[in-house]
Amino acid sequence: MYRRYGFVTPGQHLVSSAEEAVRAAQDIGFPVALKIQSPDVIHKTDVGGVLLNMGSPEEVEGGYRRIVRAVEAGCPGARIEGVVVQEMYDRGVEIIIGLNADPQFGPTLMFGLGGVFTEALGAVSFRVLPVSWRDAAEMVREIPGAQILEGYRGAAPVDREALIELLLMAGRMGEDLAGRLGSIDFNPVRIDGSEHRVLDIKMLLEPERTHGSASAPRTENLDKFFEARSVAVIGASSTPTKIGYQVMDSLANHEYEGRVYPINPNRSEVMGLPSYPSLTDLPDAVDLAVATIALAAVPDIIRQCGARGIHNLVIISGGGKELGGESQAVEELIRELALEEDVRIVGCNCIGVFDGRTRLDTFFQGHDRMVRPPLGPVALMVQSGTVGAALLEDLRTPGISKFVSYGNKIDVDEADMLAYLKDDPPTRVMGCYIEGLEDGRRFLDAARCAAASKPVVVFKPGRSAEAASASISHTGTFGGTYKVYEGAFRQAGLIPVNSYEEFRAALKALAMQPPAGGGRVAMISNGAGTMIQAIDLLGEMGLAMAPLSSESLSALRSAYPSYFVVQNPLDVTGSATSEHYRVGIEALMEDPNVDIVCPWFVFQDSPLDEGIVDVLAEIAERHDKPLFCGATGGPYTQEMSRRMEERGIPVFPSVREWMTAAAASCGWGRVQGRRASDDDLSG
Repeated sequence: MYRRYGFVTPGQHLVSSAEEAVRAAQDIGFPVALKIQSPDVIHKTDVGGVLLNMGSPEEVEGGYRRIVRAVEAGCPGARIEGVVVQEMYDRGVEIIIGLNADPQFGPTLMFGLGGVFTEALGAVSFRVLPVSWRDAAEMVREIPGAQILEGYRGAAPVDREALIELLLMAGRMGEDLAGRLGSIDFNPVRIDGSEHRVLDIKMLLEPERTHGSASAPRTENLDKFFEARSVAVIGASSTPTKIGYQVMDSLANHEYEGRVYPINPNRSEVMGLPSYPSLTDLPDAVDLAVATIALAAVPDIIRQCGARGIHNLVIISGGGKELGGESQAVEELIRELALEEDVRIVGCNCIGVFDGRTRLDTFFQGHDRMVRPPLGPVALMVQSGTVGAALLEDLRTPGISKFVSYGNKIDVDEADMLAYLKDDPPTRVMGCYIEGLEDGRRFLDAARCAAASKPVVVFKPGRSAEAASASISHTGTFGGTYKVYEGAFRQAGLIPVNSYEEFRAALKALAMQPPAGGGRVAMISNGAGTMIQAIDLLGEMGLAMAPLSSESLSALRSAYPSYFVVQNPLDVTGSATSEHYRVGIEALMEDPNVDIVCPWFVFQDSPLDEGIVDVLAEIAERHDKPLFCGATGGPYTQEMSRRMEERGIPVFPSVREWMTAAAASCGWGRVQGRRASDDDLSG
């Protein structure tokens, strides 16, 4: 089957006796390989089913018998169809190509370096089918150890075009087999220059099944979660220790200016506002309901919403599918009723929603404990309320446009929000914290569309088996294999990050500075230690040190004292003033070899004066290169960092966050360049 797609195998014969094996080997030419042929043996090597470099008739004859005995002993009852006598082809580089039916994304393609590299380096990359030429090229470029393909120890480099074509051939095969695909491994494949040989293939096909197309995101009625002019709080309470009290306090006593209606059958008023027994008793129309009561009581609330024409409900309450059993059944009933009654739901098991403009706020985190951010360009979608609460405070600068914590996502999910936010004027950057997906292809389609116009930063934890298990108990959603997620994210044009700190840094960077035209970084500091640390991170983040132009070097040497180290990184020593920084940063901004300028400030050094704030603001206003600053320290450093950020200059407190900012800017610039290239080709 696979030969029809252009795959080439070494010369080989299937034989059923030692004598036939010898004749086949003589026909092919020594040395040869012997491999067991059995539908019941997937991993041949594990049961002694492979022998290599058989160099004589005697070795082949004895090897045939040894292989059969080994498989009979190691895999009793296996159906042995014979032994394959195969030409030994050991030229070139060993790779692996795989096809798999992923539970979240459907048919996927895998590529990696073969042999020990696959497991030792984790040297594999994934994409969701179908794949384009660009997708295949990126798969090749991003694997760890990719330099091996360029030739090593005197070996000739692999023909990249031929390798990409191999991946496209496998992709076409995977698309054709999508209805039956279990998993297929071309492993190993040897590629020598532009030639290849498939040395072994394992195929697991399933009975024909239909993959339904991903449903389109639903954006109807989402605006009322953020722009509601009236809110009913079901379970409103006057007891400070109750969730219903805190949600009421957030809505009734702070910045939200809409009408608030407490719903509590046991009280006539809550926080000085008239209380009502149920939604059906309200005197006025309501845009949004917030439920803080037990999940088992929510189905009746949805029926009341339907009767009153309320199309939006936030369910703060937990106790759904993360507990399994009857709780999961209640959650399923809520989902069904929401569809019947045309009610959009955020939650359950969440902290709800926030809007930076209207100040609508359903949080049960008190204002004395959690600061609400000002209006800004960042929209956040989080599956974890814990992560969301931290981000709301950490991103006070640059500020938040919209926030949704969707927990178990009974209804509204990431795909819906991405489709909605891509057309939301205040939102310029989107951040998505995902523990797991219900429908990977639906997410991927929405993300690809959103990332066509706005940067989308995505952080997915739950990468180890233990963390994935914890994710199930947290929100009832299985995380899946991260390598597949990572490939899908990159394919859609998203910017994946690896930690909370990187997530925060990337969002701030993209909200406060323009995208980079490339990944060439120039650094300047009055202390070299942090720059040395940063250089260590460049490779893993897809960045490189910029080679400064001769004109820049000459100008800097003329302007600086002889004891300044004029190179990249630029060490202006502990005696540097704001004027020294101005000269250096201006030169880096003007240098055509530099894409990203990264100053680090040791504010503990007294010569560095406070004029640096004005210097940076003035330079940033005149240039369109991104400027990312770093500084760490106590009260004085924090105050200077605050002043710089007030002027639109982001400051990062750790080296990793500093370089993450540069990498995110480079990543978004690359995505924009790719889109522009695609538009030119289509035009």
